[in-house]
Amino acid sequence: MSLLEERYRYWLRLLPASYRAEREEEMVAVFLEGSPDASDADGPRPRWSEIASVAALAVRVRLGGAGAAPRSLSWGETVRLVALLGLLLQAFLAVLTLIAALSEYGVIGAVDPSLAQVTGPFGSVERLANVLTSLAGAAWIAPFVALVLGHVRTAKVLALLAFVAESYVLTDQVGGTFEALVRSLTPVVTLSALWAGFHRDARPARRPLWLLLPPLAAGIAFDALFRLVASPDLPAWWWPWLDPLGLASTLILGAGVGYGYLHLRSPARRTPSWPLALAILAVPVLCARLARLEHGFDAADEVSRTIMLSTLGQTAALLLVALVLAVLGFRALPAARGPSPEPPRTAYP
Repeated sequence: MSLLEERYRYWLRLLPASYRAEREEEMVAVFLEGSPDASDADGPRPRWSEIASVAALAVRVRLGGAGAAPRSLSWGETVRLVALLGLLLQAFLAVLTLIAALSEYGVIGAVDPSLAQVTGPFGSVERLANVLTSLAGAAWIAPFVALVLGHVRTAKVLALLAFVAESYVLTDQVGGTFEALVRSLTPVVTLSALWAGFHRDARPARRPLWLLLPPLAAGIAFDALFRLVASPDLPAWWWPWLDPLGLASTLILGAGVGYGYLHLRSPARRTPSWPLALAILAVPVLCARLARLEHGFDAADEVSRTIMLSTLGQTAALLLVALVLAVLGFRALPAARGPSPEPPRTAYP
């Protein structure tokens, strides 16, 4: 075996063993034909383009591409569901951002005259910059709509633009890259799942148009509820549930409990993709919440301690639900080996 062939086989280990057993020899032969005069004395190496093509193929095969095993098909559906649910969550938060911006600038309701000192004079460049900054988070609505309508490439580009815009604003507002990174964990997971899961070999999932309604309806309902209950007299234990991480935790907890009920009452509708997708989305929320807990351990006043205890309870509940969902999902995964059936389509309970 030549040095170049050995190095090609090393990179082909990125592919699943079942896939290599069928096609490794053919792929090595094709690669070697492209370098017929390679000598071990020259220390030949695979081209970066060849390595990139093998890595991309490995992602496609492991996430339900052509020739994938049943378990890989299930993981592909899971990653695509992570992208869809992640964008749904981001769209919900974007609706809240949009409503807040419209209220702040007087489009909805009466504007507070004191805001002119903060947002800048009407028609000024400063005010325009503040408007764009306020609306940065609302950019996540566009990729969600594009994905539901089936425009995957457009959704990928729009999601990347929304992530860049929101990350820039977060870095500028929170005054540090670490805090911005913590708050960007969920968008990072969503964006990664969108680009990796919706590859060229993935069959398009059925996405009903009614999926466009929940973020809008939930955003409007929550904003109305928040305006009704928010007051200085609101119990302190409520506040950790009202920030973006608290809202994300609430949605994941609700969906997790709902799937658990469905899992117990309807065995025929059990699926690995839903519990695994919810468990994956819970991970960045948990990491972000844990990263911010350190600010409350030295709390001296009673209100801060109450908020701290409520946050700990929320984190513990989310961790428990995520672990249960992960167990249910792994148990529902098909065997690692076996014939590859038609890729399952995402089902919406």
